[in-house]
Amino acid sequence: MKRLNFHAALIILLFTGLVQFVQAQGIIVTGQRQIPRFEALRIEKHHVNVTIDNQLATTKIDQIFANPNNIQLEGTYLFPLPDDVAVSDFVLYIDGKPVKAELLAKARARSIYEGIVRSMQDPALLEYIGTRAFQARVFPIPPNGERRIQLEYSQVISVDSGLAKYTYPLRTDKYTHQSVGSLAVSIDLKSKHALKTIYSPSHEVAVNRKNDHRAKISYEGTNVHVKRDFTCYYSLSDKDFGIDLITHRDDIDEDGFFMLLISPKYEVKKTEIIEKDFIFVLDRSGSMKGPKIKQAKKALRFCVNSLNDGDRFNLILFNTDIEPFSDKLVSVKQERENALAFVDDIVGNGGTNINDALLAALNDKPDPKRPRIVVFLTDGEATVGETNTVRILKNVSGENNDKSRIFVFGVGYDVNVNLLDKMAEQNGGTRQYVKPQENLEVAVSSFFTKVSEPILVNLALEIQNIKTKNLYPQKLPHLFRGSQLTVLGRYAGTGKTKLILRGDINGKKQEFSNTAKFPKQESDHQFLPALWAQRKVAYLVDEIRLNGENKELIEEITRLSEKYGIMTPYTSFLVTEDEAQRRPSGRFSRARTDQSAPLSAVQVRSPKLARSVGQQVEESVQLQALQTQAQVAETAITVQQVKNKTFHQRGNVWIDSTHKPETKTTKIEFGSDAYFDLLKKESELTKYLAIGKHVIVCYKRTCYEIHPPKQP
Repeated sequence: MKRLNFHAALIILLFTGLVQFVQAQGIIVTGQRQIPRFEALRIEKHHVNVTIDNQLATTKIDQIFANPNNIQLEGTYLFPLPDDVAVSDFVLYIDGKPVKAELLAKARARSIYEGIVRSMQDPALLEYIGTRAFQARVFPIPPNGERRIQLEYSQVISVDSGLAKYTYPLRTDKYTHQSVGSLAVSIDLKSKHALKTIYSPSHEVAVNRKNDHRAKISYEGTNVHVKRDFTCYYSLSDKDFGIDLITHRDDIDEDGFFMLLISPKYEVKKTEIIEKDFIFVLDRSGSMKGPKIKQAKKALRFCVNSLNDGDRFNLILFNTDIEPFSDKLVSVKQERENALAFVDDIVGNGGTNINDALLAALNDKPDPKRPRIVVFLTDGEATVGETNTVRILKNVSGENNDKSRIFVFGVGYDVNVNLLDKMAEQNGGTRQYVKPQENLEVAVSSFFTKVSEPILVNLALEIQNIKTKNLYPQKLPHLFRGSQLTVLGRYAGTGKTKLILRGDINGKKQEFSNTAKFPKQESDHQFLPALWAQRKVAYLVDEIRLNGENKELIEEITRLSEKYGIMTPYTSFLVTEDEAQRRPSGRFSRARTDQSAPLSAVQVRSPKLARSVGQQVEESVQLQALQTQAQVAETAITVQQVKNKTFHQRGNVWIDSTHKPETKTTKIEFGSDAYFDLLKKESELTKYLAIGKHVIVCYKRTCYEIHPPKQP
C-alpha cells in the first residue's frame, strides 16, 4: 500500500489505514482508489525552554499538533539533529507518557528522508539529508483532536575564541506552509566567566541581563511563519569590553564578510559612568496643545528625575520665542526640584522657531571631558524666524562643529522630515518618529533610559594587518551601559590581527583590545553577506534621500537588492514590465507577479516623487531600522536567500541570481536516480534544491536545471 506523507514542524507523519477509510467512503473511480485531500496538521504550540549552564545546554520542547481532519491519523515523529551536536539524555513524551525513541545514524536517516522526498514529490526535506535524526512512533491522533509532544535533550556547546553558538532547528516548521499558533524560545544563560556579546542573527530577541554572569534571552510570537532556525551567539570574557569577531568567506577569490560585536560589562560602578551634559529642547507651540504636551511633560519629568547627581543639564522651551530654564548648564543635584517645577508650568501656544531654539541650546561652551547630548523634540515645521531648511542646517552645524550629538524626535505627521533627518545625520545623532497613535512619553523615556549611562564615548576602531572596507555604521556612536554595538564590513587578506577599541572615559583616553583571526575561508555564519548588504543598501538609500540622486548609488542599490533580495522603501522585486509602466515602481511591499508577463528584477524609485509627510516618516523609520537592525530582514516572496546564493522566481522556476540566460544547463529530472546520485556526490546542493522541484543553480562551474517529472 502506498502511504500518504505529511510533515509538520519537527513531526513527519507517515499515515496508514487510509485504504479502509477510502473504501468505507466508496471513493472508487474507474477501478482506482482516489485518496482524498487532507489538511496538514496545525502547530498550535511550539515552545522551547533552554538552560545553558557554562557549556551544558538542556533543551526542553513542548509542541501541540492539531488534526483538523475527520479521520484518525498515526505515524512517525522525526527530529533532525545537526552533526556538530553531541546529544545525551534524550527523553520523549507523548501526552505525558514516555515513548521509546531511536537515534538514527546518517545513512539510515538519509534513507528515510529520501524516501519521503520520492513519495511526496516534495524537496522540502532535502536540506536534512546528511544529518542524524531521532525517530519514534506516534500514537494515533484522533479526528479533530490534538497530541502533545514533549522532548528533552542535553548537549555540550563548544566555545571557540571565547565565542559560543546555540542553534535550535525551528526551520522545519516552515514546511507546513502554515503559521505556528504560539511560538516561543527562552534561554536561561549562566556562566562562571562574564557574559559579553549576546546576539541572535535570526530573531529579534529580548535580552534581560541579571548580572555579568546570567542573562535571560527570549522570543515570542503568535501566528508566526517560520523562515529560519533560531540561533544565538554569546561570548565569555572577564575583560571590561568584549570585542568579538564573526566572519564568512565562501569564495577565497573574493573579499570576506565580518561582524564585530562590541559589548561593555553590565555591572558598572557609579564612578565608572561618565558624567554628561543633557540639553532638552522642547517645542511648545500651539500645535502641541492637548495630549502631546501632557505626554511631553511626563517624559521630561522622567528624564530629569533619572539624571545622575554629577550630570549637568538645561531645558530650552520654544514657540515664537525662546524660554530657557537657565542661561547656562546647571547641576542636577542643585537644580532638579526647580526644573521639575519649571516643567509643570509648560503650556502650548504660539509659532515654531526651530533655528533660534537649537542655537540657544548650543550657545554654552562645551566641556571636552563631558559628552554633550541634545534631545530635540518638535511636532511641526519652522514658521517663525529662519524657516529655510538649508540655512537652519548650516547654522546649527556651524555652531555645533561636531561638539554635541543631536537626537531628534519628530511627533506626528506635520514635521519637516528632511530637516529632522539631516539634523540627526549631520550632528552624530539618531532620528525617531512618534506616530499620531503612539505615546510620546513612552518613546522619550525609553530612549533616555538607553542613553543615560554612557560607558565609552568618541569611539575609534583599529583592525591591524587586515585591509577592511565598506564598514557600517560609518560613524561609531557612544557606547552605553547595557548596549551592544555591531559593526559590519568586508575584508581582504588573512591571518591573526589585533582589534583595538579606543574611546574617552571622563575625558581620559582609554584603549581596549582583543586578538582574532580573519580566515582564508569560512563557510559558517551564512547570514553575514545579506546582513552586510542590508546595512549598505540602507545607508545608500538614506544618502539619496538626504542629498539627492546619484547614478552610481542607484546602480549599486539595484545590484545589491537583486543579489541579496533586500527590500527598502525605494526597491521592489519582480514587478511585471506592464505594471511598471502603469504606476511608479518601488513601493515598500511584496510586489505581485504575473507569470505570463516578462519580469524585471528590481525597480528603484526616485525619492523626488511626491509623497505625503506620513509616507516620508514611514520611510525614514524603516531606513533607520535597517541601518541598526542586527537581523536579516525579510525578502520579497519571490526571492529566497539560501546560504551564499539568492534565487529569484520566474514563473514556477527558482533561478540562481548568478545564472546567465545564455549559459547552458545540465538538465536532471527531480526525484530520478540521477537526481539522488548528484546529491550524494555534491551534498551541499541539498540546501539549494530544497526550495522547489524546478530550480536552476550554478555550483562549481556547472549550472544544473532540476525540472519536474514529465507527466505521463
